[in-house]
Amino acid sequence: MKYIVIPYIALGLVLSLAIGIEYNCVGQEMFPTYYGCPFVFKEKSLASSMEYFYSISGLVLNVATWSVLLIFVRLAILKLIVKTGYNKMVKTIYHGVIVILMVFSTLNIVVDSFMIGRGFKKGLNYWYMDLNKEAKDQGVKCKGELIILKI
Repeated sequence: MKYIVIPYIALGLVLSLAIGIEYNCVGQEMFPTYYGCPFVFKEKSLASSMEYFYSISGLVLNVATWSVLLIFVRLAILKLIVKTGYNKMVKTIYHGVIVILMVFSTLNIVVDSFMIGRGFKKGLNYWYMDLNKEAKDQGVKCKGELIILKI
């Protein structure tokens, strides 16, 4: 079960941009905003503020990165539970946090499923978004900014 729960929570954290990078590009042409967590995986549509396009490879890499981080956090918490002599309060708090993160992830997945862009091809939802190449082709400069809980 934990092997499903950890990537599920990681997916929710990635989609929520709990901790992420927002790439705004400045130039003569309008350019979409890109989001990374740490890899670029999401592009805001220029046509609608409620539509986003996703990079499958970026999403998979981000979920894998967050999953590894969550595994280490889980191991540290389990060591703490063992050191406290399996204190019932610590275990209850741990399980409560997991339930909260599962609900948080579910809400983020549902919300993002409504805002996913239509279509699957280059320039829409696609396997890979190359921000550097797109910026160079359009002649814009992109600057990344750390964001926490982007809403």
